[in-house]
Amino acid sequence: MDHVATTTDLKLTCHPGKEGNKFVFDYTLHNLGQSDVYVMQATPSVDPSTRAARADDKAACVILDGQGDAIVGKFPAPLPKSKRAAMQIMPLAVRLAPGEMLEQRLEVAEPLAETSPYLPDLMLRDSEMVDIDAVVFAIGYWVSGVDGVAAAPSPYAPGMYNMVTPGVGAGSAVVSQRFKTRKLHAFKRSDQVQRPLPN
Repeated sequence: MDHVATTTDLKLTCHPGKEGNKFVFDYTLHNLGQSDVYVMQATPSVDPSTRAARADDKAACVILDGQGDAIVGKFPAPLPKSKRAAMQIMPLAVRLAPGEMLEQRLEVAEPLAETSPYLPDLMLRDSEMVDIDAVVFAIGYWVSGVDGVAAAPSPYAPGMYNMVTPGVGAGSAVVSQRFKTRKLHAFKRSDQVQRPLPN
């Protein structure tokens, strides 16, 4: 069954499922507005063999909101308590012109565990297993023309844009859909990860 959520700018149609040991989100985004929309698509990364910059379009952000929900998707990860704003990771986005649609799939390995591009992964024994009531699938985006936000073509990821913002998540919005769950657990980090809801 497909689920639909809309904002002023975007319509999100999401079909969640499970394949083997992975949670799978097949989703479509439709630009409903009159301006270009830049939809988060990837996180900057480094090729371990060549040390060259690359786009990791399989990376997902997972955050527990403290209210029983796990937020999963592609959105600007909040800075940990120990980091400065100057160390923010600039997301990579694709441009959607008015009326255009984008079809994508995001896969997240089981078990769900909090992630951060600013912090190394923890061993599961260093995390706390908690029950979750729902999974919130969320996609971050920026609308063209927002003050202080610029989109520059990526020199290493054809078709993608580096989003340059004055702060982590500045100028961004989120379209999301909440899916109730039963008997699902997630691993909560024990370090300095931040857990605000996406903007």
